Amino acid sequence: MLARITVALVAAIASPCAQAQTPDAAKSKDIRLLISHPPGGGYDTYARLLARHLGKQVPGGANIVAQNMPGAAGVVMTNYVASQAPKDGSVIALGPGSLATAALFHAPGARYDARTFTWIGSMNSEVGVAVSWKTSPVKTAQDLFSHELIVAGAGKTDNSVVFPSALNRILGTRFKVIPGYGGSSETALALERGEVAGIGGWNYSSIVATRPDWLKNGNINLLVQFALSPHPDLPNTPTAVELGRNDSEREVLRLVFAQSSMGRVVFGPPGVPDDAAKMLKASFRATIANADFLTDARNARIEINQPMDGDAVSRLVDDLHGADAAQIKRAAEAAGGAG
Repeated sequence: MLARITVALVAAIASPCAQAQTPDAAKSKDIRLLISHPPGGGYDTYARLLARHLGKQVPGGANIVAQNMPGAAGVVMTNYVASQAPKDGSVIALGPGSLATAALFHAPGARYDARTFTWIGSMNSEVGVAVSWKTSPVKTAQDLFSHELIVAGAGKTDNSVVFPSALNRILGTRFKVIPGYGGSSETALALERGEVAGIGGWNYSSIVATRPDWLKNGNINLLVQFALSPHPDLPNTPTAVELGRNDSEREVLRLVFAQSSMGRVVFGPPGVPDDAAKMLKASFRATIANADFLTDARNARIEINQPMDGDAVSRLVDDLHGADAAQIKRAAEAAGGAG
């Protein structure tokens, strides 16, 4: 059974003597880091990078135990965090920014209010992309309006399903989404085997980390970016918002894709005591700024692009939930929820 850590962590913050704990005492503090997706994909890669470094920034030290809890693109994990996880700071989670809007957009199975979570931070401002294989007749974003593109997707709430489906509903693109793959590693294999002709929503950072040769060798075409602003590496690939034909469409697209700003988000359950929450947020900020962490990320080709602290994530979540109700309804319908 995982140790309860709130008392120990609060003491480590409040008392210089507590910070001088013996190594054995420090090792007794475990923090379980849940991961929204299966092993081998981008979220797993980011989470295990964080697990290697976060414990060093916890006062007195802590052992970060990474545990995959896949299902419904993180909704299974997030429901657990909302209703069952200990609220003492001993359990945190990492998943996609879409978890912050899943319940807002009536995603299947999402049973929580994202505004109540203890938001710790985001490792990366994520830019998703739609890609096609080099042999596909779909080479550019404009080709999506005249040619069908069969793309692999994960669960119904995963960006690989939600993002291309949203473009179909809002703009009339012709993605044909084949859902049911286990995650980005499985969708990449499906594309490589020729089962599909593309992937409708894949984090660019995941491609850089896990398939850099595909970019170098021109194996894939980058069609459209799912972000509010383009990635620095992709100045010639249009964003979904830029494809909007009028202000109304562009506003709904902004609401759907704002979640990308908190692409690799870290959070804890509702009701974590203030001292433990402040410790987790401070430890995350220190980790993201740490030279050893950044060197490790760079060597592993893991992008750390415009990370956010917990307070910034909280503000963004509040802003999304405070949007105009009619626009939220349109965004929910576009994203595939009940509206």
